[in-house]
Amino acid sequence: TLYRGAELKPQQIATYEKMAKDSDKCGSFQAFSSCSQNSEKAEEFGNTLFIMKLDGAFTADLRESSEYPNEEEELITPGVCFSVKKVEFDRKTNKHVIYLELFQNSW
Repeated sequence: TLYRGAELKPQQIATYEKMAKDSDKCGSFQAFSSCSQNSEKAEEFGNTLFIMKLDGAFTADLRESSEYPNEEEELITPGVCFSVKKVEFDRKTNKHVIYLELFQNSW
């Protein structure tokens, strides 16, 4: 499981909510995306927490080469696809929580 904190606008959150209602909808990462194996580190950023379950997706573990190994950083490679499983609002942390399942498309 990987985590990513991000600052999203309401219309962006609405897009994820729409995707969660349609299990056939998928998105993909268009660029390298930094995330963490540590949920607390990811929660330090933005108004939204992504919780990402990996299902054969290509990622690069950067802990050994990072200047900040305590961030437990992994990089999601461009082209990794995702489906949105659920979108919630956590009143305790005052953040939206978006659950993704990542996979490598076999086109």
